[in-house]
Amino acid sequence: MLDENFDGFEELTHEGKLRLYTRNGIFQARLYIGGRRYLAKSLKTRKLGEARELADNFWHDIRVKREQSLPIKGRRFSEVIAEYLKLRKTQNQRGLKKSPDRRSQEHTSDQNLRQMERVSKFWLAYCGNRAVDTIDNAVLTDFVTWRRDFYSKIPEKNRPRNYSLYPADKTLEWETIFALTLLKYAHERGYRGAKQLPSYYYKASRVKTRPSFTRIEYRHLYEGMRRWINAEKKNEMRRYTRELLRDYVLILANSGMRVGEANNLRERDLIKFTDDLGRENYRFIVNGKTGVREVVLRTNAVRYVDRCLERNALWRERWEKAASEGTKAHNRKKVNHSDWLFRMADSNQVISLGDQFQKVLERESMTHSVDGEAYSLYSLRHFYAVQMLRRGKANVFDIARNMGTSVHIIESYYGRSATSAVVAARLG
Repeated sequence: MLDENFDGFEELTHEGKLRLYTRNGIFQARLYIGGRRYLAKSLKTRKLGEARELADNFWHDIRVKREQSLPIKGRRFSEVIAEYLKLRKTQNQRGLKKSPDRRSQEHTSDQNLRQMERVSKFWLAYCGNRAVDTIDNAVLTDFVTWRRDFYSKIPEKNRPRNYSLYPADKTLEWETIFALTLLKYAHERGYRGAKQLPSYYYKASRVKTRPSFTRIEYRHLYEGMRRWINAEKKNEMRRYTRELLRDYVLILANSGMRVGEANNLRERDLIKFTDDLGRENYRFIVNGKTGVREVVLRTNAVRYVDRCLERNALWRERWEKAASEGTKAHNRKKVNHSDWLFRMADSNQVISLGDQFQKVLERESMTHSVDGEAYSLYSLRHFYAVQMLRRGKANVFDIARNMGTSVHIIESYYGRSATSAVVAARLG
């Protein structure tokens, strides 16, 4: 049966504030909301009876939103995410320093921005099309189950590199906290009206620490990197990258810096000094997720920093020539001529040396600990903390400050790795 033709139809209801009409045979509703403003909505039907019912529902939905002080024009969660990320990108581009008062900090590091963009993809897939004022504790709770099954439902060939099939408890905790941050942002801008903010977030039930290399494994690692470098005698660029990775690994293991902090180091962030024992050393001015701080290197690693500086000086003329000629190496968009401490062979800033590090671990057959846990570059930070605690020459407060973390984290994540025999000897 053909739909009845209502072209040119118009009807006013609710004291003339709701107008029902047709456009190309489809019923539309337009509602006057005051201040010479209107809300229009397609009812997506050609039937008059159905259109009247939908228009009446539209009227009552707006009335309820006004009574509950909700925004009349609702925002989808995807729109809030896009707006929030745009704000954080602007802060990242400004490069403002972090304030000591964390509530007023206006800085977003490259690492934090990448992390937020990564986590946002999960929330967009899960509830991006939902109105932000409808996201409550139930929605956040169900995210955990959805997230655990996310990659298992995707064909393996379509999964991203370095994915984890089942997210760690700490990952789920961070991702739900990020959602609360987004909802708080929406609330402060009135996108949720007077609705109460949800309070749920996933609390990690157990502390999972990255494995730490043993001292024997660490020695085997740097001896293996030495052999790896000596094996490359023909390709100059490849040898350069291997030498860079070796010094990068040794400096991380002797400073406790985060990987992102090391990647952002510039030569001007290094301060050479002489300590009270007359030993020359370096202080690094790093800008990480806990703000700007000084990191003091272990004195036995000073030669690794000197080696980086000498290598940069030797290659600088080549980099400057490539920059002036507009050379694009390794398919990079442009040569970023700057004073990065750790620089790729094309002079650009190091983004990640994780893949190269995994090749070294595979070459030396030491990709996993004895407990079956996978090693990564972050295991070097763990190694530093454990070794500093075991030596007992620096207290936990100084170690925590140098690493840019709290005493609680040091005790929870790293303290358990100090053997009882060492602790007993120190106490005795």
